[in-house]
Amino acid sequence: MLISSRPHRLAFLLVLTLTIPPAARADEASHRAKAQEMMALLRTQSMVKQISDNITKQVTDAAASIAGENPSPAIKIKAADFVKQSTQLIDTQLGWNSMQAGFTDVYAKNFTEGELDGIIAFYKTPAGISLLDKMPTVNSQVTQFGSTRMTALQPQMKKLFDDLRKSAATEPQKPAAPPTLGAPTAPATSAPKPSTPK
Repeated sequence: MLISSRPHRLAFLLVLTLTIPPAARADEASHRAKAQEMMALLRTQSMVKQISDNITKQVTDAAASIAGENPSPAIKIKAADFVKQSTQLIDTQLGWNSMQAGFTDVYAKNFTEGELDGIIAFYKTPAGISLLDKMPTVNSQVTQFGSTRMTALQPQMKKLFDDLRKSAATEPQKPAAPPTLGAPTAPATSAPKPSTPK
């Protein structure tokens, strides 16, 4: 009986070994798919493209600035080559094709599949859609509001700093520390010259 049941146990373990990894992979694939769906709802790809486009524009503007208003044909070629190589590097490092897997890893790592289900469900509601549509405007207005407050704060902080500097300048200074006493040294005078016989 023991001999006949042992092959059955081995067969059962073999079946478990063969079936568990695909199930785990399916769960992981489902989790990652939901992370990608969330990124699509958040328009992450569009934001990444905007960032890389902004950097590309800065690089192009910098190349044009270095080349000057009337560049020579050789400088034009070098500037164009610089822009081409820079654009390729930016696309390699910051393009969506190179960033998507990393973003998916981050979302999948920080949100459970159940949490992603709830977040995705919310972003598909009218309130969630409204939030996504209006957040760029809200962010812009919040940034502008904060900038206005900073503009008002800067002169006030400058006045406080100037007042502190003035009060520090009018305070009597501490007396200088006495010189450190060391071993006495002979005065630096030249030795008398011996008189020569006349």
